[in-house]
Amino acid sequence: MQRDQYLLKNSFASYEMLPTRTIYWDSCIFIAWLKDEKRQNHEMDGVYECINDVESGRTRLITSVITRLEVYESDLLPVVRARYNSFLQRRTVHLLDQDLRISDLGRKIREYYHRQREIDGLPELTTPDATHLATAIHYGVAAFWTFDDGRHGGRGLLSLNGNVADYPLIICRPIAQQLRLEI
Repeated sequence: MQRDQYLLKNSFASYEMLPTRTIYWDSCIFIAWLKDEKRQNHEMDGVYECINDVESGRTRLITSVITRLEVYESDLLPVVRARYNSFLQRRTVHLLDQDLRISDLGRKIREYYHRQREIDGLPELTTPDATHLATAIHYGVAAFWTFDDGRHGGRGLLSLNGNVADYPLIICRPIAQQLRLEI
């Protein structure tokens, strides 16, 4: 993990340019942004504020390479895919590979919730969800942003806030410090 933190830190030209926080986006956040979804409770305001912070260098955004597959599986126009690809090229956006450490951690998380299912009767975690969580935990993010409340089947990721298979992780909906004024 220290090596990974070093690589993330040293992907910037100087230490002064380091973002002040690292946020993980689940695939559904990218898809909501790209499809310009309208959501209740100003949830998209947090997404747009984070994008501004990423573009200005105040926030580092990370996600798993599996996000690319999940985003491409959604119905996006070519121009929207191009915007997504362009956004991924920013130096404060990191599409992270799944290596053995993340695979092993993802396996532990899946096994934990397989056992948990016998206790609480809730569904297991999917492999993509376990991969997202393992990546976020491994890279020590400040928060994992998602809209996944379990409505589409599966165990809702929001319900795991604070404790993912005995690993601490803040999981929440996008948070805006300032709401946007729609004109």
